[in-house]
Amino acid sequence: MILVFVSASAASGCHRAEPRARRTPPPSATVTIVPRTPSIATYSCMQRCHTRLPANPAQRELVEFHTDKRLAHGTTLTWCTFCHQDDNLDRLRLIDGSLVSFDDGHRVCSQCHAERYRDWTRGIHGVTTGSWRDVAQRRSCTACHNPHDPHRTQFNALPPPSRERGREQEEHHE
Repeated sequence: MILVFVSASAASGCHRAEPRARRTPPPSATVTIVPRTPSIATYSCMQRCHTRLPANPAQRELVEFHTDKRLAHGTTLTWCTFCHQDDNLDRLRLIDGSLVSFDDGHRVCSQCHAERYRDWTRGIHGVTTGSWRDVAQRRSCTACHNPHDPHRTQFNALPPPSRERGREQEEHHE
């Protein structure tokens, strides 16, 4: 016995008179990065202090200003001018020498933390709020990490809700 399978498209002919309607994916959200400068108490550095003081890119112990800053960001970031532009501290410096604003600080982070940056752009790492269909706001790296000492305290995740508690809530809502 020979079985013959005929597809629906073969039975109706290879070419359709009307093209099949394609499903279009839902519109993606517009993601805006929440500006960082409004939350920096000492911004603008140049207007507040550094226009009166000459730039000093020499690595040294800070004894007058910024004594609360502790630079503990790996072995390569050993001084301010690795990320800050030495003659304009209101700008950050990328490895290629181009300058970005503090609001684009995530671009500085991305140069060394490519995997985290990729996860951040996809909404896996970090904080994104708003709507996935309309407008979403994404917090930059510095919303959670201190750029001078970015290590966060480890914490244990809470256990999942118990099944009993879930049943109690379901019964309560009936």
